[in-house]
Amino acid sequence: MPTETNQKLDLERYAKYAQVLEKTRWAGEFSWDHICKICQYIEPVRAKRGAVVFKEGANERSLGIIVKGSIEIIKGNSKIGIMKSSQTFGEMALIDGEPRSASGIAAEETIIFFIGEKSLIKLTEDDPKLGVQLLWKISKLMSQRLRQTTGKLMDFMG
Repeated sequence: MPTETNQKLDLERYAKYAQVLEKTRWAGEFSWDHICKICQYIEPVRAKRGAVVFKEGANERSLGIIVKGSIEIIKGNSKIGIMKSSQTFGEMALIDGEPRSASGIAAEETIIFFIGEKSLIKLTEDDPKLGVQLLWKISKLMSQRLRQTTGKLMDFMG
């Protein structure tokens, strides 16, 4: 009986996560059932204002989805941008395992849903179609960021 109770509590917790995730633009390409499934593989983190969310040079194989709040992106001692709700970070670290290229500091109270490498692999094993859809989304995000960076580089070079 305790196992059944724990499973019910887990499902209730995942449903609450799914309600939060569904409100983001990030989740727009996924069905409700897929959002609920993804939430079984995430780790939610609440960061207070000023908290280090990720650190430049760290080897963390995870993707973060900001579901509430914002994160300042710091390279060295310079603020290079801000990421807000529905945006993601860590796509490259998740895929290639290289160290983080910048740091992230919570600009306000922020909630992030993390998907680590092991969780992504497990999700892909458990639901291959959803795994491919999620990897496709990550690929598109990386492609969009590369295009933005290339555009900025071209503008900078004149």
